[in-house]
Amino acid sequence: MADITHGTWIKDGKAVDAVYQSGVKVYGRNLITEGHDQIISSESSDYNYRVLYTKLVPGIKYNFQTIATLTGSADNLVTVSVYGSDFGVPALVKTEIVANGEVSSCQFTAPDNGEFVLIYAGKQGATSGIEANFKQIKLEIGDQTAFSIAPEDILN
Repeated sequence: MADITHGTWIKDGKAVDAVYQSGVKVYGRNLITEGHDQIISSESSDYNYRVLYTKLVPGIKYNFQTIATLTGSADNLVTVSVYGSDFGVPALVKTEIVANGEVSSCQFTAPDNGEFVLIYAGKQGATSGIEANFKQIKLEIGDQTAFSIAPEDILN
């Protein structure tokens, strides 16, 4: 039988990737480890970001969610991007989510050459002077489920 530990499903000492009840996904494994809450400090760069995950699988649908707030910006949008191995190439996937202190999410399918996910302290190309506070960051495969801590953060 699986146990719920800090919102994460553990069975026989190992993480469970997904839990379904009556055919509906009720739990998805958080892929973000060691830092599901993060602050991106204010800098003078217009490309102030944080890499969140580096092991995307091509063709897989992912769901990203967080509770974000911004300081120093009249705009309340944050850019979530997927890149390949070269930052010199434009983002393969780029979407904006609302940073208003409530849960915001976006979905994307990892492209063939997509390798990692990052978040910007505001909108990509316009982050100068903005501090971003991200709470309950979750990246999971498939559809959105409630926030949970990455199993590795509990088991280690």
